[in-house]
Amino acid sequence: MNYNNHIMNLLFFRLIAATAILIFFAMPSSAEPEDDSDFSMRITDVRMLTLDRNTVSFEPGITEILEGWSKHELVNTHVSANVPWVYTINGTKETWEGPWEKPVTDIYWKYGGMEYASLTISPAIVATGGPCNNQAYPIHFKIKLDIGQDIPGEYFYSYILFELTAP
Repeated sequence: MNYNNHIMNLLFFRLIAATAILIFFAMPSSAEPEDDSDFSMRITDVRMLTLDRNTVSFEPGITEILEGWSKHELVNTHVSANVPWVYTINGTKETWEGPWEKPVTDIYWKYGGMEYASLTISPAIVATGGPCNNQAYPIHFKIKLDIGQDIPGEYFYSYILFELTAP
């Protein structure tokens, strides 16, 4: 019986030692961060398009009117985004305001090495891309002139829509 008590005491001692070790290792260490020291943030999708000017003026001279084209004007645009994007351009109405209803398609635009394209009220893709910071997209404009239709007077076209959207 003495032998059984000795074994029971030994098992009891081992159980207490094992429990003490488990409690020791389960206790939080002082080197671990506390829950209230965590940092958290949520970054949203960003697609930003900036233009260097909001107004473009053309003043064609006699030579330009006879040749049928204005000089080109440049609008510098810049894209900043942290997600994929599509950059489009389009007119917002079919005609200019002025002495006659000059069509929007008389406005021509181009980016980079592309050929000039006629502006329409349907969006045309200027470029597509992914994350970037202040990427330049210079857009050139020129106006088709017709001496037989472009009678003297002031012409206005409001607005050309430059837009940056999700693909």
